[in-house]
Amino acid sequence: MIEIIRNFPKQIKESFELPTYKLDMAIIDRIVICGMGGSAIAGDFLKSYLYYSSLPVEVIRDYKVPQYVNSTSLVFVISYSGNTEETISAFENAFKNGSKIIVITSGGKLKEFAEKYEIPVVLIPKGLPPRGAIGYIFSSILLNLERNGIIQVSRDLKESLELLDKSIKEFDSTSSIAFEIANKFYLRIPIIYSSQRLFSVAYRWQTQINENAKSFCHINVIPEMNHNEINGLKNPKDIISKCWVVFMFDIEDDERIKKRIEIVSEIIKDSVLGITILQGKGESFLHRMLYLILLGDYVSYYLSKFYNEDPYAIPRIEELKRRLEVN
Repeated sequence: MIEIIRNFPKQIKESFELPTYKLDMAIIDRIVICGMGGSAIAGDFLKSYLYYSSLPVEVIRDYKVPQYVNSTSLVFVISYSGNTEETISAFENAFKNGSKIIVITSGGKLKEFAEKYEIPVVLIPKGLPPRGAIGYIFSSILLNLERNGIIQVSRDLKESLELLDKSIKEFDSTSSIAFEIANKFYLRIPIIYSSQRLFSVAYRWQTQINENAKSFCHINVIPEMNHNEINGLKNPKDIISKCWVVFMFDIEDDERIKKRIEIVSEIIKDSVLGITILQGKGESFLHRMLYLILLGDYVSYYLSKFYNEDPYAIPRIEELKRRLEVN
């Protein structure tokens, strides 16, 4: 798992060698990402990246797509294994609706269906857990959007590689912020609050902590949590007092978001065990987002080591799949 995490920038770099497709679309009124788990999180990252875009982005984690996902929708259907039942069903549904589709997969039934219906396929390398292929998946989405004239991202993506390589050298150390945060999370309940734009990154932290460290983690968004959850950070006292809170924001966030983080930290400091405030590093939002994604992956890895868990194995997910197959 640690080698997979270290290969994050390598995956981004190799993505430039993967195919991109120019689709025949007179009008694109929305971008839709269909997928589950580690394959779908790239869609959430795209929503963050295009947060201020006039083009809406929707992530669908289900067997079907809404009727409004039609011929004016650009749909990325993503299943790393190519055999995710929900995603295959969504693919067939979007195809019947007349959507323009690009498939991203490493093979499986999804690849077979795409080839049967002559749907463009971005074939990414096999042999990884879906959550470990995020560099390939997210970069492929961005580069295909660029091919279709929706964004300009190649230069920014390439420039992120130096920052990520430098960050890996930093995070590999037990004196790093990644190790420090994992240590704070150990034997405690991690709580992560982020701005709306960075909520996808907070969600990635949660899912990586869940899968790699086999640890519970709670997330919420600011300012929404200021209107409800801030009151809940009190009882039961013996549990809340063992929570470690991370606030995550971007330098481009509204100044009121930053002010809210400052005030909320002061209000809850006597209820929780401790607080860490984070922002990404880098010149562009993409750089800062990728930095925080990588940081979270390292945190989850170190936390898995503290708990003596195999960060690669996902036994409960595999057991669920096994039981579904026999039913």
